Amino acid sequence: MAFALCRYYNRNPACDYYLLHIPEIFCESCSRRRFENIMNFFERSLQIIHANQSKHGAYVASPNFSQYGYCWFRDGSFISAAMARAGNKKSANKFFRWGFRVISEQKAQIERLLAASHELITHKDLLPTRYNLDGSLTSDDWPNGQSDGYGTFLWAVEKYAPQDLLNENRELIEILSKYLIKVWNIPCYDVWEENPEGIHTSTLFSIAAGLRAAEKILDKETEWIEVMSFIERELSKDGRLKKSSLSDDVDASLIWGAVPFELFPVDHPAIVNTVKAIEEKLYINGGVKRFSTDTYFGGGSWILLSATLAQYYTRSGEFEKARAIRKWIESHFDSKGLPEQVPEHLIDSSKYPEWLGRWGEIARPLLWSHANYLELLLDLGGKS
Repeated sequence: MAFALCRYYNRNPACDYYLLHIPEIFCESCSRRRFENIMNFFERSLQIIHANQSKHGAYVASPNFSQYGYCWFRDGSFISAAMARAGNKKSANKFFRWGFRVISEQKAQIERLLAASHELITHKDLLPTRYNLDGSLTSDDWPNGQSDGYGTFLWAVEKYAPQDLLNENRELIEILSKYLIKVWNIPCYDVWEENPEGIHTSTLFSIAAGLRAAEKILDKETEWIEVMSFIERELSKDGRLKKSSLSDDVDASLIWGAVPFELFPVDHPAIVNTVKAIEEKLYINGGVKRFSTDTYFGGGSWILLSATLAQYYTRSGEFEKARAIRKWIESHFDSKGLPEQVPEHLIDSSKYPEWLGRWGEIARPLLWSHANYLELLLDLGGKS
């Protein structure tokens, strides 16, 4: 299978923002009441994200879920991208500066890893995936060796950070890109904090997107094409993408190759076939599962993944499918906001009470859910 690798093309976030905010354009075919409901969800999502950005710039994953009181580079980068695209560049830049401060404090660790023998590096040596809101290291024993967040961070800053901020942090961008080049093929935990023995396709998408972004910023070649070539050789089967080196199954995060990272066009056969597998195995009535054997809170339907699938449909011209998912998401918006997942059509219902007893109710609000919902609304624009 030959992958058509696409260079990043620029979108205009200001146009996206005003497209959503001008009723005549956004809602020429819908009722005033429906437009007002959508705008209420839009503004409420912005408020929730603003309210849960710390004074240091970090976004807390979820403010009232015991295990999510940290800032993940992955979540924060997706959230900052949505905020910048929605016109809230001050919030996004505040996160970008937090991220660069954290990376600066990890510079000595990065340099040690760059000097180390590749064969001796394991996921235990990798930079943490999450930090306390002040940027300090966490002290828990939760799996922390993941590589995707730093690639996602580079993708976000290249796309949305002001040039002066990029110029100020050019050295950090270069050392971070060298770090990703060093570790991209080292097994680590996946984006769902599982399976540390594997090399995971969505993790590699994040890294490839970050290295491509660094290449653009630094005007230096990176290894993002090598990463994509590895995916072609090792992480593809029967014309579609695989979850990881450990599993031929499909994972909903594989959509990231097309949306939002734009490493593939949405009509690339590998993406089209992967989406078909997601529809067959993971999609039920508007909601999307992470993967077919997920048992976290029983394996519910994830808001953020549903929104990304709807973005794919929007960019593919399948607007009715996208609108159906948008309505499903909005049906689960309550006074606290959007949850991480909805416990419906559970994969293993026996696990739901087990997780409730361990950690309490499902995280709500989850800021990443709100970020992806914002991205969906901005993609839909006048097509809602």
